Amino acid sequence: MLRDRGKIKWTALMLPEHVERLRAWQAEDAQPVRSEPDEQQLEEWNYIIAAAMETHQAITIKHWQNDRPVTEDFYVHCLEPERKQLRVVTADGGAHILSLLDIETIYEIG
Repeated sequence: MLRDRGKIKWTALMLPEHVERLRAWQAEDAQPVRSEPDEQQLEEWNYIIAAAMETHQAITIKHWQNDRPVTEDFYVHCLEPERKQLRVVTADGGAHILSLLDIETIYEIG
């Protein structure tokens, strides 16, 4: 039976510079990728936002904050399509302005 030692057998052949670059490459690959919403997604979000404003229901928004995706529940105050901004309020009363380009997904609660 062949006993393969995996990565152990290759580490002796690699220079420290190679190992450093491989670790940097893996760290770069592990970062989440930002995607821009398409027209169909924007239209769907518009229906969800309009329904949430009309019924005063909270929605869950996954958005980018400091280059990390964050998921939070918000109440919609107003939508400003010309500025591409969404004004929202948290459950404790904190007001936020979210750019539509920073939003990853919008979910209805319930």
